[in-house]
Amino acid sequence: MKLISYKHVILGSILFLGLNSCSKDFLEILPKGKLIAEQTEDYDLLLNDITLVTLSAQNLMGDHTSAMNPYFTGRSTLIDQNLFKWMDDIYLPSESNTIYGSITPGIYRYNKIIEEALNSVGGSPSEKASIQAEALAGRAWSYFTLLNLYAPPYNKTTAKQDLGLPLMKEADLTKSTAHRSSVQETYDFVINDLTTALPNLPNKLTHRIRMSRPAGEALLGKVYVFMGEYELALPHLEAAIAGFKQAAIPTGLYNFKTEFEADGFFYPMDPEWGPSYNPITINEEVAFLKATSNSYNLGSNALVYTKKMMDSYTPNDLRLNFFSPHPDSEPTKTFPKGLQRGFGKYAVNYGITVSDIQLLLAECQARLNKLSDAKATLEQLRINRMPAAEALVPAPIASDRYQLVKFILEERVREFATEGHRWADMRRLSVDNEFKSTVGQVHTLYNMQGEVVDTYHLKPERLTLRFPLYIKEWNPDLIQNP
Repeated sequence: MKLISYKHVILGSILFLGLNSCSKDFLEILPKGKLIAEQTEDYDLLLNDITLVTLSAQNLMGDHTSAMNPYFTGRSTLIDQNLFKWMDDIYLPSESNTIYGSITPGIYRYNKIIEEALNSVGGSPSEKASIQAEALAGRAWSYFTLLNLYAPPYNKTTAKQDLGLPLMKEADLTKSTAHRSSVQETYDFVINDLTTALPNLPNKLTHRIRMSRPAGEALLGKVYVFMGEYELALPHLEAAIAGFKQAAIPTGLYNFKTEFEADGFFYPMDPEWGPSYNPITINEEVAFLKATSNSYNLGSNALVYTKKMMDSYTPNDLRLNFFSPHPDSEPTKTFPKGLQRGFGKYAVNYGITVSDIQLLLAECQARLNKLSDAKATLEQLRINRMPAAEALVPAPIASDRYQLVKFILEERVREFATEGHRWADMRRLSVDNEFKSTVGQVHTLYNMQGEVVDTYHLKPERLTLRFPLYIKEWNPDLIQNP
């Protein structure tokens, strides 16, 4: 049922996401005020803090994107241009509003809860254990997110030598955190947090900004996928999908065939703004909310999507409703070369999303040669996005392990095209000998006449972002990424 118009969505997104704040200490961990909590309910409320969100950059770095002048150089920020160009240093030395800085204050908060919640006043032992478990899982999400930006992709043969992240395990600002643990140590830390948390997490999903056991299972399964440990990932992803079905609030895949009709979640369709998009806080496909605004789906013509990607959709795929061939506010013009801009999705979830877990489960099943299971899991998603006849996986693909995995990876691009998730997939696939050839390495800047203005090439080392320059300046002992 339609709840809020698209105009209200924009205002709500700005208010919701504008609450995110960043501080300016080493690795952005020092809070602006001292956290004082005593009662169990105080620690519970700390987990509701909406500033535990992340900033978006990933949507500019995917290999399925192009850029369009004059909008790109005329309207995009220098930071965004650097991201699209896969530059070595994204931020100026004076810039402190960074991706790293949007996440690390939450780690300090989680550490406070982990250390103190069990000794808080007023709650039952089970309540305290549950609060601590949510903080452990939240800390795991934070480090896993940072791993997929500031550490090399997980490679089993080199993970013990590759530099991971500085690990802040305690809420003690006097301890140095300049030392970088190895990638293996960082992943082990994330896994330990999740396995410790799972038994005490709430069994049912009751609120999207709070961690539940199904969301924790999903996150652990996703971590194992990114390590290439598909057999370990499979039972956790299966448990997550089963748990979503038992949620106390509506949780699952939207059927786009009904949600684009009157009173549906995406209704009405505006020719300039795209499908209506209710606040992400009530999106039923969100199982754990870590959201950011998506400015490139909100009246921007700078970022466009390649014809190759657009041609990969079947003709009646309803996800095509989230694209437009016309520049914003210029309906008489058409982008050249079959390029299209995204619109309609004004916020992105980088927490746990049902469709992401559904596709990761299908991928695991296919990689483990459970082809019929993978086909069924994949078609469960596709039947909710397009007519039934188009949703079926072609038989030659469904019967071939390599082709089916490749098709699922392509489905991930189609599903999350305007949301930035492709960047993390590019990273993990870059060290996958079977599928590394599927990762694109060129960005193209066009003008409205379809002429190539410039091209930018992805160097292998830029699959890992460099730490912001001001952090390195304040902490000379921190080893910078190449």
